[in-house]
Amino acid sequence: MINYRDLITNMMNDIFPVTYSTPAAEALKHVVQEDYPIGLVTDCRFLHRGLNDTFLIATETAKFIFRIYRLGWRKHSEILYELEILLHLSARDVSVSKPVVRKDGAFVGVLEAPEGSRHVVLFSYAPGNEPALDIESQSELYGRAVARVHAESKTLSSSHERFQLDLDHLLNTPVWTIEPFLSHRKDDWEYVKRLAGKLSGLLEKLPLEKLELGFCHGDFHGANAHLEAGQVTFFDFDCCGFGWRAYDIAVFRWCARLNGKEKERWPAFLRGYREARSLNDLDVQATDIFVAVRHLWLLDLHIRMGGDAGYGFLNDRYFDRALEFLRKWEAEFSGESADQQINR
Repeated sequence: MINYRDLITNMMNDIFPVTYSTPAAEALKHVVQEDYPIGLVTDCRFLHRGLNDTFLIATETAKFIFRIYRLGWRKHSEILYELEILLHLSARDVSVSKPVVRKDGAFVGVLEAPEGSRHVVLFSYAPGNEPALDIESQSELYGRAVARVHAESKTLSSSHERFQLDLDHLLNTPVWTIEPFLSHRKDDWEYVKRLAGKLSGLLEKLPLEKLELGFCHGDFHGANAHLEAGQVTFFDFDCCGFGWRAYDIAVFRWCARLNGKEKERWPAFLRGYREARSLNDLDVQATDIFVAVRHLWLLDLHIRMGGDAGYGFLNDRYFDRALEFLRKWEAEFSGESADQQINR
């Protein structure tokens, strides 16, 4: 039988340097038991490796989600911003997976992993299952729930440091992150660079300063939510920040388009959103442009994860698919038609 307590105590002694490790679920079970006032922990199960590690925690009466942030992924202040918005929304009866306070009164803990100190947070569990967005009524319901997040976060003012979802974050930095991976494909790199300039120009023509700004979840693609008894509960606010609301809802449109479901899902989502909250036509127009911006942002995200997740999947086939998506988007949304729409 492995003595996990001794492992935790001695884990930093004489270990070869690593950039990423997977904590043992059985050891985490004891950590959570000791650090949180949630009763007897009966199970700890590794659920998902993504931007961070996600574990399912079970007690005799409830379930929770334990997140272990990737080393260097988010600063402590950035995590506090994320948790502050969750508490803000929860206090206004928006259904979200909210942080659970530790026995020491804090919300953020630290796990000493082989690669270094990783932040940890325990969240309440979102009941239900992922919405079936191919069902029109569920896309509408999802849109209304997104509108509530935007409406109820309007008064949020945080003192914690957090990145903004601006053009540098969403477009300018991603383009130059991509360049080394297309160094052997000069024509494709020139295309990406030209497209980024075009997208920036289209957004400036809207103009950008007339788009609504506010808190954004940053990842409203549809999967970061559970639905039960007509109630949508959102989780995973790890990509959140202050930015354009048009971008926030464009993430849903991007995902629908990526899955070949834009015509079915997007109108229903938009209808649901506008039933709950007003949305300017200019912001709706901008979502079409932000669909392509989002895809470039995703390439940047995958590349930045490569050091830990591996670069093997970032091969020519990966970029073939990405460029096919972008070229198809551009073919259907020409600069001329965009200008005509913008100038109406």
